Amino acid sequence: MKRGRIRGLMAAVLLTSSLWGGTSAFAANEIRVDASQPYIARTGFDISTDYAVWMVKGENTITLYDIDDQSESKIGNKSSGKKSPVVDGKYVAWIDDRHGGDDVYLYDIDREKEIRITDGDAKPSELDIADNMIVWADSSDGNIYLYDIEAGTEKRVSTSGRASNPTVTGSYVAWEDTRNKNSDIFYYDISKGREYPAVEESGNQTNPSIYDDQIVYESDTGRDTDIYLHELGSSRNKQLTTDSADEVMPQIYKNNFIYFNEEDEALYFGSVSRPKNAKEIASDVDDRLQPRIAGDYVIFAKRDRDDNLSVYIYDTDEGDLVQIGGTSGEPTQPDGDDRYVVYINESKRSSSVVLYDLKTKTSKVISKSDSEPSRPLVSSPYVVWYDEDEETLMVYNIRTGKLDRAVDKGDSPHSDLYELEGKNLLWVNEGRRYDITLTDLSTGDSEEIETLNEEPLYLDVNENYAMWVKDEGSRYGSVYLYDIDRGRDEEIRSDVELKGASLGDEFVVWSEYSNSTRSYDLYYYDIDRERTNLAVRWTERDQIEPQASRDVVFFSDNRNSKRDTDYYFELYDIDRDSYMNEIWSEDAEIEEPRMGGNRLVWIDNRDSTPAVYTAEFASPRDDDDDDDNGGEIPGDYTDYNFIKVMTGSDDSVIKIIAKNANRTYFVLDPGTSKEKSIPFMTALDDVNTFFKLLNGTNINSVVIRVFNK
Repeated sequence: MKRGRIRGLMAAVLLTSSLWGGTSAFAANEIRVDASQPYIARTGFDISTDYAVWMVKGENTITLYDIDDQSESKIGNKSSGKKSPVVDGKYVAWIDDRHGGDDVYLYDIDREKEIRITDGDAKPSELDIADNMIVWADSSDGNIYLYDIEAGTEKRVSTSGRASNPTVTGSYVAWEDTRNKNSDIFYYDISKGREYPAVEESGNQTNPSIYDDQIVYESDTGRDTDIYLHELGSSRNKQLTTDSADEVMPQIYKNNFIYFNEEDEALYFGSVSRPKNAKEIASDVDDRLQPRIAGDYVIFAKRDRDDNLSVYIYDTDEGDLVQIGGTSGEPTQPDGDDRYVVYINESKRSSSVVLYDLKTKTSKVISKSDSEPSRPLVSSPYVVWYDEDEETLMVYNIRTGKLDRAVDKGDSPHSDLYELEGKNLLWVNEGRRYDITLTDLSTGDSEEIETLNEEPLYLDVNENYAMWVKDEGSRYGSVYLYDIDRGRDEEIRSDVELKGASLGDEFVVWSEYSNSTRSYDLYYYDIDRERTNLAVRWTERDQIEPQASRDVVFFSDNRNSKRDTDYYFELYDIDRDSYMNEIWSEDAEIEEPRMGGNRLVWIDNRDSTPAVYTAEFASPRDDDDDDDNGGEIPGDYTDYNFIKVMTGSDDSVIKIIAKNANRTYFVLDPGTSKEKSIPFMTALDDVNTFFKLLNGTNINSVVIRVFNK
C-alpha cells in the first residue's frame, strides 16, 4: 500500500471538512468555573427542616433538594406549567395547569406518588403548607380553602369573598382580608371550625405568616411599613421593627422571624422576643420573591445585573450559607478532563466533592454529606477521591451516578499516591511494603504490578502505560515504565536527582538535575522510539514539577526571574518540540494547577475570592460524551474496509469521513486482543507514526470505523 494514497485520503478529508492545516496553533480562552445553581424561575420557592423546592428557569419540573444529602431530584411531569411550590414534612404541593386550568397537586416524597387535590372548578393561587394541611386562595369566589392531607377532606374557611395571602399552621389558618375596605388579618380555628378577626386597625395589615398561635405581618399606616407580631387571643400587637425604612415580607418559625429591609435591600433574621437584636444575614436580596424560614434554614433569591435569579440557603445556627451544588465555601484541589472539572468545596459545615459539567454548565455535589473527601481526580466516566473518614478510595460513575469503594475493604490506599486515566486507577497499597496496584474500574479487577520497600516518589497512568519513580534515597530516583497490555516494566532512567515526573500519551517526562548546567532540566522518554531526549535545557536556572497530558507538558520555570525562588509557568509541546502560548490571562494568579485531558485547571485569587479556572490547550476528544447515561461510548458505528477505501474509485466514503472526522478511527486488528483504535485526527497529526503502526499489522484487516452521532 502506497503512502501517497493514504495522504490523498487525508488531504481530501481536510479539504472537504475545512480542516486544512490540522496542526495549526490552538487558540483557547480561560473559563471561570461557575458552580452556582441554574437560574431559577419566578414561580416561588419554599423550605422545610429537611427539603427545599424551587423551579429552574425554562423547566417545568420542580427541583426537590435534600439539604442533608445535598442531592437534587425532579418531580412533576415535564409538560405542564407549575407555580407556587411549597414543602413541609414529607409533602410538596404546587399549582399545575396540566388539565387546562389551575389545580393543586400534592407529592408524597416517601412514596414518590403524585395526587391531584382540586378538580378543575377552583382557581387556586397563593399556596401554603404545614402540618399536613394545605391552604390556598380561590380567585373564583375570593375565599380561602383548607385541605387536610391525612383525612383527604377540603373545606372553605373564610366567608368574606375578599380573602388572600393564606398561611397555615397545625391549628390555625390566617389570611389577609379586605372586607372592611382596608386590609386586616383574620384567622380560622381548625378545631372549632370558626373564623375570627385577628388584627383590625386603621391602615393596611398585610402579608401574614403564622406559626402556632403567633402571626407576624406588615403594617402600613401611611408613614412607613413595619413588622408587627400578634398573639391569638391577645388584644395587643407588638411592633418588631421601628426604623424609618420600609420592612416587608415577614416570615415566622417558632420564636424566630425574618424580614426584608427595602432601603438596604437586605434580609434580616432575629427573635420575636428580642427584635432589636435582629441582624443582617444577606444583602442584594431579590424583593419580588418571598424569603422563607423553617428550622435553622432561610431560603431567598438574589438577582444579578441581567435580572437572573439564583437561590440561596442560609443556616442561622452556623451563620453560613448552606451548600447547593457547590455554591458556598472555598474551592481547593481542582482537577479536570475534556468535559468535567472536580474540586473540593470547603465550608464551615463540611467538605465535599463538586463535579462541574463544562458542556451543560451545571454542577452537583457527588460525595456523601458525612464524609471527608480529599484530592479528587476526574477522567470520564469516573471520579476518584480519598475519603479520610473511611481511609479508602471512593469512585463515582458519572454515567450511572453510583458511588462506591474503588478498592477492597482490606486495602490501605495511600492518601496522595494515586492517579486516574479513564478506567485505569493506579494506586499504592500501604502495608509492610508499598504495592503499586492497577485497578480496572469498569470491572473492579486489581493487579499488583510492583512492590517497593519505600513509597514511590511519583506515579502516573494513562490508557496503555503506568509510570512510577522508585525512591533511591537523597532525592534520587529511578523511573520505571509499565506496559499494561504486555504486563512488563522496564527501567528507563536510573538513579538521578528528580523534581517531578509525569506520563503523557506516548512519553514520560521528568525534571532531572544536571551537573553540567547545575540546574534542573526537563527530559522525556519517547515510548515509541524507546529513546530519552532533552526537552527543555538552559545553562542556568530550573525547570521543575512537570505535569503531562496528551502531547503537552506544564511546568514551573525560573530562568527569567530575578530570584531563584520566583517561579512562573510554561507550556511545552513535546510533539512539536516548542513552547506554547500561555492559555491563561495576564492577571491570572495560578495556585494548585493540575493537567488533565485537554485542559489545565487551577485555583485563582485574582478577585480576592478563590475560584476555579480552566483553559484548554488542545481540542477535546469526542469519546467524552456521557449523555447516554451508562451506554457504551460510542454505541453505533459503520466499518469500512481500509484497502477498499484506499483503492476504490468511489469518493462517497471519503465524504462520509470528511463530515465525521472527529468520530472516525483507524482500527487495527479489530476483534482480537491486539485491537487498537487510532483517532483519525491523531493519525493526521503524526502520519509517520501511523505508518509504523500499519507496518506492524495485517493491513487487510484494518477498518475505518465511523461512529454515529
